[in-house]
Amino acid sequence: MRNTRRDFLSKSALFLSSSVLGAGALSKKAQAAAVDEAGTGGSLPKKTLGRTGLEITTISVGTGSASANTIKYAIDRGINFIHTSINYSKGRSIKEVGKGIKGKRDKVYLGLKITWDWNSDEILNRALDILGTDYVDILFFNIHDNPKKIASPKTKAAFRRWKEQGKVRFLGLTTHKAMKEGMESALKAGWYDCLMPSYQLNLRDSFKDVFKECQKKNVGVVAMKTKISEGDTSAAPVFLSDKPVTTICKTMNSLSQVKAYIQGIRQKVSQAECQKIINQTRIAAIGRCGMCGGCSRVCKNNLAVSDIVRSVDY
Repeated sequence: MRNTRRDFLSKSALFLSSSVLGAGALSKKAQAAAVDEAGTGGSLPKKTLGRTGLEITTISVGTGSASANTIKYAIDRGINFIHTSINYSKGRSIKEVGKGIKGKRDKVYLGLKITWDWNSDEILNRALDILGTDYVDILFFNIHDNPKKIASPKTKAAFRRWKEQGKVRFLGLTTHKAMKEGMESALKAGWYDCLMPSYQLNLRDSFKDVFKECQKKNVGVVAMKTKISEGDTSAAPVFLSDKPVTTICKTMNSLSQVKAYIQGIRQKVSQAECQKIINQTRIAAIGRCGMCGGCSRVCKNNLAVSDIVRSVDY
């Protein structure tokens, strides 16, 4: 089968940022044209992450299992927010992030999820050392099913201590259980700068009041665990049409996924198409885990029902 010009440019664009072609192989104008042809050129759309003032690209990299090369490629394509945790892939992922952002720290905002003792600086210091940076832009407290803990003075004290030390700039909350209650608790507490819930379009109605409060208090939202796949990114613009949603954070394991998600956020959908996607999502969500935590809360035997259903769903 004969390769078309588009095929050739799409494949060759992946290597333009490397030294494979040599410094003088193509002019900057020709390189830009080739990358645009591949669907990854030009500046990416951005939104302001609430009161942080950070201008975040509307697609961002979650690093559950991402490689350093994929992270580098994403940054070179213009993605400027990377989220990671010292616990992802048993500690391997954060090492890949450290390698991926080396020499590119000034091009990205870093989000770090923590689940350790807030009275100790040891693990935070180790995470910063692995990442090769003195600070992270957003520190996310990982609290799922305990709204009281979200608003605990100890939470605030830990954040304040690390901020005064210059190790963090802003505070976020990441949650995928009892999400509505958790977000409400964070908004009431008042010291969280952004929220990172698991968010599916079938939860849109139940999140409506919370999102209104986010707008009122200028708290940005990072949407995680969205049902958007590399093969079908049509829902991406629908998520981003919710005003508080600043970025969709997706795990990206390959260069092709980076390219697909970038193309996804550039799509335009009409209001009718938007509603159609929402309706389809609601139907598809029947019998599947929405990560709201409701089933676990009503179980009289205190079984981790949501974890079980979610594992089956994975």
